[in-house]
Amino acid sequence: MADSIHLEIITSTEPPIKASIKQVYIPAYLGKAGVLEDHKPYISLLKPGEVFYTDIMNKNFYLYIREGFMEVIDNKIVIITDALEKGELLNKEELEQKLAEIENRIQSLTKREMAADELKKAPEELANALEAQKELKIKQEIVQKIEKEK
Repeated sequence: MADSIHLEIITSTEPPIKASIKQVYIPAYLGKAGVLEDHKPYISLLKPGEVFYTDIMNKNFYLYIREGFMEVIDNKIVIITDALEKGELLNKEELEQKLAEIENRIQSLTKREMAADELKKAPEELANALEAQKELKIKQEIVQKIEKEK
């Protein structure tokens, strides 16, 4: 049995994150998945969501990732994602403000009458706004978890 798992998170927007960890939970395409040491080989698409891991010093880390994929093999986990945000850098007030703006936008897209040319764009705008709302709510949950641990 291994003492730890090597985690590497690669993105084009940040330097790679490398850590020796005890466990990680990731937003796999079919639902949240946990990986502990000596996990069987595993490959998964990742959907946007929270990545949570505990390092070998028992410190918890929270990240928000966009889509990507993950491979687990021989106590090594590699996550490749198009973007990530570290939980400790998320700003609670900024998230609340952005969420309020998005929710107002969603409300205006669903309640007002639109001209014909606006109607053509509305479904895509609404889908984008709903996706942004979901992302912001996940980030808020990450901030709440970090605050609880303090």
